[in-house]
Amino acid sequence: MSNLVPVFYQLLTNMEASQSACGVILVACKNLSKESLEAIKRDFSPKETDSGEAHFAYDKTKSLLGIMVEQHNLADTHFFALRVKDYLQESQLLSGSLLIASFPESSASSGQLFMRMMQEIKDLDGYGEIKIYDQRNSTDAEEQARILLVNHDEHVNEFLRIYLERKGYMVTVANDGMDGMEKYREWTPDLVITDLNLPILNGYQLMEKIKHHEASAMSKIVVLTDKRLEEDVQKSFALGAADYITKPFSPIELEARVRRLIS
Repeated sequence: MSNLVPVFYQLLTNMEASQSACGVILVACKNLSKESLEAIKRDFSPKETDSGEAHFAYDKTKSLLGIMVEQHNLADTHFFALRVKDYLQESQLLSGSLLIASFPESSASSGQLFMRMMQEIKDLDGYGEIKIYDQRNSTDAEEQARILLVNHDEHVNEFLRIYLERKGYMVTVANDGMDGMEKYREWTPDLVITDLNLPILNGYQLMEKIKHHEASAMSKIVVLTDKRLEEDVQKSFALGAADYITKPFSPIELEARVRRLIS
């Protein structure tokens, strides 16, 4: 029951591709059993929503219930969220607040919309409040795409961190593969730049773990390494790399490739 991120990311991607409107609701809940989730799905069936199918997924690790309602603008989504809040309160399943948005009203990108909502709901206080995701409050964060640098060479990390931050990116650094994976889980970056020669977990192992993480569809991976063998290139792309850059490298070219991947 921890499929919220990949399921909703795919649903929203499909809605964006079809240029269809939809509402998104994230709710902080107490631990939902499979039976409770099925009861919620049943009680908020398509017939009850009046228009558009409702999709539900629950992330047990984050205690978050996600709801996506097709053909709902922001006003419709807010009304739907009121009913969800009352239902969960009566069932004693609500544990915090609700965050709502709609696509395309709240964001031009469904993927960014969902990523930012997942980050924002972590910081919501209160109980039973319905808060609207405000793109204006997240504009700077959306423009500042997040990059995770994973390299055992501290000089490379420091040079790239400064260079990319000056280009407007948010950057965090890890010196080994294990630290890189921990920061990936915490931060869900838009892009990962990793070497293959890493302590504890090497670059291949890091990419393998990212590949099987629930948020993998949200992140691009760039390999930055001195390995030039064809087998290293092929293995990296097979593990999900979107680009492969060899050292020595041009920071201007690297940033251009990063910008292309993130945009």
